[in-house]
Order: sequence, then structure tokens, then C-alpha cells
Amino acid sequence: MSRTLVILFSIFFSAQLYAQKVGLVLSGGGATGFAHIGVIKALEDNEIPIDYITGTSAGALVGGLYASGFSPEEIEAIVLSEQFQLMSTGEMEEKYKYLIEQSDEDASQISYRFAKDSIFQKSLPTNLLNPTYLDLELLHMLGMNPEISKKTFDSLFVPFRCNASDIVTKSSYLFKSGDLNVAVRASMTYPFFISPIEVDGKLLFDGGLYNNFPAKEMYHEFNPDFIIGSNVSYNEAAPTDDNLMSQIKNMFSSHSSYSLPCDEGIIIEPDLGDIGTFDFDRIKEAIDIGYKATQAKIDSIKMYVHLRVSKEELKKARAKFNSKKHELHISAVEVTGLEKDQGNYLERKLIKEKKSETIGYENLKYQYLRLYQSEHILSIFPTLTTKNNIQTLNLNVRKEKPFKISVGGHYSSRPVNTGFMGVSFSDFNLTPLTIYANSYFGKFYGSVKTGIKFYLPTHTTSYIEPQFVMNRWDYFKSFATFFEDVKPSYIVQNEKFWSINYHVSTSNRSKIRLDFTNGFNEDTYYQIDNFTNADTADYTSLLYYSPGFEFTLNTLNRKQFASAGMKLQIKTRFVHAIERTVLGSTAIQNDDANVAIFHNWAYANIQYQTYFMQRGLYRLGVLFEGHYSLQPFLQNYTASILSAQAFQPIPDSKTGFYNDFRANQFISGGLMNVFTIKDLVDLRIEAYIFQSVQRIQNIDGEAVYGNYFEDQFGIASVSVIYHSLVGPLRATVNYFDSKTELNPLSFQISFGYVIFNRNAIR
Repeated sequence: MSRTLVILFSIFFSAQLYAQKVGLVLSGGGATGFAHIGVIKALEDNEIPIDYITGTSAGALVGGLYASGFSPEEIEAIVLSEQFQLMSTGEMEEKYKYLIEQSDEDASQISYRFAKDSIFQKSLPTNLLNPTYLDLELLHMLGMNPEISKKTFDSLFVPFRCNASDIVTKSSYLFKSGDLNVAVRASMTYPFFISPIEVDGKLLFDGGLYNNFPAKEMYHEFNPDFIIGSNVSYNEAAPTDDNLMSQIKNMFSSHSSYSLPCDEGIIIEPDLGDIGTFDFDRIKEAIDIGYKATQAKIDSIKMYVHLRVSKEELKKARAKFNSKKHELHISAVEVTGLEKDQGNYLERKLIKEKKSETIGYENLKYQYLRLYQSEHILSIFPTLTTKNNIQTLNLNVRKEKPFKISVGGHYSSRPVNTGFMGVSFSDFNLTPLTIYANSYFGKFYGSVKTGIKFYLPTHTTSYIEPQFVMNRWDYFKSFATFFEDVKPSYIVQNEKFWSINYHVSTSNRSKIRLDFTNGFNEDTYYQIDNFTNADTADYTSLLYYSPGFEFTLNTLNRKQFASAGMKLQIKTRFVHAIERTVLGSTAIQNDDANVAIFHNWAYANIQYQTYFMQRGLYRLGVLFEGHYSLQPFLQNYTASILSAQAFQPIPDSKTGFYNDFRANQFISGGLMNVFTIKDLVDLRIEAYIFQSVQRIQNIDGEAVYGNYFEDQFGIASVSVIYHSLVGPLRATVNYFDSKTELNPLSFQISFGYVIFNRNAIR
């Protein structure tokens, strides 16, 4: 009898052992939370089962991915990818950046958007990172098994819970069902870093505010036999009277309990040292530390957890679960947050008119991220519904604030300082509309530009842009600093023109512009160097009309002083012009030139630069420019050289007038060496050669061509540049190898961008 009892007891006890259920609790912690991946890897390597998961913030992301059928190796590959690193900073891969939606390059350094109803209260930014790209990737990774996960999170590969924070009720909000990507996204909404989302009428923030270690939720929701906790976080220290951040953190969060609600469990606390919440570049280090910390406690875990699940069994079970996932094939788009006509416009951008066609993820991603980059869209949050095998993409869209003001400029130790201010208004009814204006102001350069962009309701982004521009350059013979006098101006160039432009995207990184331009150029100049204030200047005007074509392909990583990517620009233009010249007191010619002369010419210009080699901190780039113009000479040498094309490979070549680097036909090129000294500090060493086909020479005030390929001229530049958040700060030495320059060597310290409004025909 006693032997029978022993056998029955053994059978019962064995059944209890093999019926053990293990729960895994993952704390929040930002970048440190990716140590949880190492914890899961170690548990799988030791065949410890994971039957339930609860997580907060980063723990919700890692736990949600695992619960959705990703292996720890796949999760590690995701978070270590360049794509994830970019998402963690609100950036995206170069191939998804949409050139036509980027603002025209100007000297702006700081921009601020606001709404008319409240300049400050409702217009201050609520987050540093725009999570639109991250939200799309979360949908793709976590939202593609709707038939299973939308009923309840108990139907996932591993039953799952995560929590967010309701700041109105000051309480934790537990997700048990619904859209998994929504739940995870809400849980990881770190205040001021990622914008909050609304769920069930509640604005939800990071789950760690009120419960950063959901162990009680594990105990009450799943009642496991054994709980393993992975904690990488801590409660904030008490605030002090001289530490603002400690005060803010304590105001926004409640202390969490980092203990287990039962005796049957163990807590793993990886020692992550100085790895911080936002150190996303140290994720691999955090994963390895999590793995080692778990291995150190694995014997203690095995004492309590006797059931083993081999990696092969897990692999088969995971493959079976993942086979039920849907491929993404969007048949319809529904937009909320906008008016009907606005929603229809966005739908046309995502889905072509043929209703029978569906859109896969890669195509969707391109179109979706194009919308995200529009200046009219603030954010997009996606969810997916599937009914009768028809997938509908649901987009909750928020419009960007309509008004924008920008300031910037270029501030230098040389007298070429220029301020910049720009304003714009964006509206979005049937189609988007942007009205803009900017102004440059300074002794050397002044300009006004205004225009309107009328976006067309086409699948490919295009817009019509009427535009008016006035430019003024005032050159004077000096390389003076702030503390020196300068000579009187010897060249003043004015131009004003209106144009009607048509812009159309040809790919993500390229676009075409067609334009018709009508304008008036005025050049005031002296034909000799030894002029005085008593002399009167010569004057040449051109009244013209000109159709033009421009193709641009641009992947450069900065609008100035780039160190990666490439840019190709091809321009061609026909010009019909009427010239008038009035001679001044310094004119070399004696005849009265105040007669109308008609000119017709065409030109083609190609500019190409690329950074094609990288070795550690060193990058090598090349630049090429070729120009061919049929432009005739004007009535004297100076007027002719003023209208000729200038080779300006470095920004500072745009702030001086260099005769020897202007021609009607030329080829030129050079090398750009960039050494990244530390983080955002670059050492640039550049050298260029300019070769005119025929140099424009001055013979008794007349312009004549010299011999073919007779003279070459060089430019060299050495700069140390700090790329700050508001523009480049640099110290530069330039050398212009020229026959006409008395001071070929110059030095300056400057801050900001040397970028001007566009020319019409120059």
C-alpha cells in the first residue's frame, strides 16, 4: 500500500514539476533596457522556458517583439541595425529622404513653428523626436498577425502584458488586448522625447512613470509558478534645492517597487555602469552585460525551474506561430484627424487609382515616409485592420502648425556679414499650399524672395511655384576684418526677376525644375582699380526672358560642408536679352554706348560632387564642374566678365569677385579631404583646379578670348569646422592662385551658412 502511495505521489509531483509556468518581468530603462535581450538569450541557451511576459517601456518593446514571435537573435539584429539607430534619433535612411519635400537651401539656422491661436502655449514642441518612422516600423513588426493578436494578447506566441501611464488619473494603464503596436508604442512614450498617443480617449505616456517593474501584473494576470525579473532601472533620488532635473523627474514619476510579489522568483540586475537612458550607441554592450548577469544566476534559476525547452523545440513552435502572420498588402486607406478632402489627398498619395492593386510594405514605406516629410504634416500614427482578407491602413494624421519663422545668416571676421530671416504660411485644403518670403540683409549681400507653392493632386509629388526675387551683391576691394576700413564698392550687381516654376519628383532623391523667367540685371562697376569717390561708375543692364531646365540628384548629408553622399546638378537655359551700357568717368572706351543691343545664347552646366571613400575617420571626395555657354561678349571687358559663369567650389569664393575664375566655357575639379577629429569636429583640406577653354582677357577695355587652355588657376582651403546644432562654426585659411588678386591668402573665423537666394541667368 505504501509503495502505491509513493508511486502516486511521484507521478503527481513529476506532473507538477513539468507543469511549471515561468513568468518574465522586464523593467523600463531606455537604452539600458536592451540588456533584457541578453537575459532572454541566456534563458533560451539554458533551455529555461518563458511562458508569460510583462514589460514596461523598453521592456515592453523587447517583450512585445519576443511575444510576437521574434527570436532573441532577431531582436538583437533589429536593435543593432543602422535603421534602428536612426529611428532612435528621429532620422531615417538616406534612400527614404524625399528631396522635393525639403525646403530650398538657405542660410536659416533656427526655425520655429506656431499657430495663430496661440504663439507659445500650443506651439511649444512636446517632443524632441518625431516618432512617425518608428511607429510605421512597429506596425510592420508587431501588427502583422491581426487575426491572433487583436482578440487578446493571450493569443500571442507568449502571453503578454504591458503598461502605460494616464497622467490625468495619475495611474497605470494595463494593455491586455487590441493593437500590439499601439500598446508597445504607448508604453515607451518617454515624456518630452517621444510624443504621446491617445488610446480610448486617454493621452498615454511611458509606463515607467507610475509602474516601471510590472511584477504585480505578472502575478495577478498569469499566476505563474516562478517569476524571473530583469531590472535595469531605479527610483529617482530625493530632489534637492539646486538640481532642477531631479525636481522635474520626481514631479513626473512615482516610485516603483522593484521587488517580486511572491517568494517563488529571482531578480536579475545587470550592472550597466555608466550606460545612460539615451546611450543607444551602446546597445550591444548592454545586451552582453544582460547575458553575463543571467549566466551568473542560471544555477539558482535551475534549482527552481526544472522544465526544459530545447532551442529546436522553440524554433519549431515559433515557425508555426509566424506562419500565421499576414504579408502586408494594403487595399484601402482611411484617414482620421483631417477633413475629408485632405484625407482624400493623402489617400491618393499612398494608393494609386486602380482599386484592384494593393501596395506592399516596401512601396508603402516609400510613400508613407514621403508624406511624413511634408511640411504640412506633423505626425502620422498607423494601425491596421483586416476584414474578409482586405487590409485597411488606418492613419491618424496631425497637421503641422501653419506659421514658420526662421533666422540665421553668416557672421564673419571679414566684412561679408549677412543676416537672414524667413517666414512662411502653410495651408492644406483640397491640396497643400505654401506661401513664403525671406530676406538677407548686410553690406555685402541683400535679397528678398517671395513665392507660392501650389501642390498638384497627383500620385507623384509636384507643384507650381510663381516666384519673385531681388538680389544685390556689393563687392569692395578689401579683405578687412571688423576693425579695418574698407575701400568704396567697385562692383555692385543687382538683379530682380519673376519666374513660374514647375517642380516634379523623379525619385526620392531627385527632382526636375522647369521654369520661365523674366528679369532685369543691373551692374554698376569701375573698369580701373585706382578709382575715387569722385568718379562715376559704368552701368550695364540686361532685360531678358529665359526658359530653363534643371535636374538635381542630392544625397549629401549636410547643406554645406558635407562629408558623405553625392550631388549631381544639370542645368540648361536659353536667354534672350537686351543690353544697354552707360559709360562712367573711368571708362576706357570713348564712344557713347547707350544703345540697345540684342543677344541670344544658350548654356549648359553640370556639377558633380561625391564622397566615395571612407577609411575610419577619413573621407575623400571629388568635385567636378563643366560649363559651356554660347554667350557673346557684352560691350566691355568688365561687363562681360560680370556676366560670365563663376567657379565657386568653396563657400568663401562666393563672397569675393575673382576674375580669373570666370569664363564662358570651362572645366574644373578638385579633391575634398575630410578628417573627423572628434564627433562633430571636421578638418577639411580642399584643392581645386580651374581650366577655362579660352580665358576672357582685357585688351584696352574690350573682352577678347585668349589661347585655348592657356592658363590654369587653383584654389586651396583648410578649415576646422564644428557642426553645432545651429550651424557650422569654423576657422578657415583660403588661397586663390590668381594673376589679378593682390591678396591671394586670407583668414577668417565665421559662424553660419554662405547660402544665397538663387540667380536667374547668372
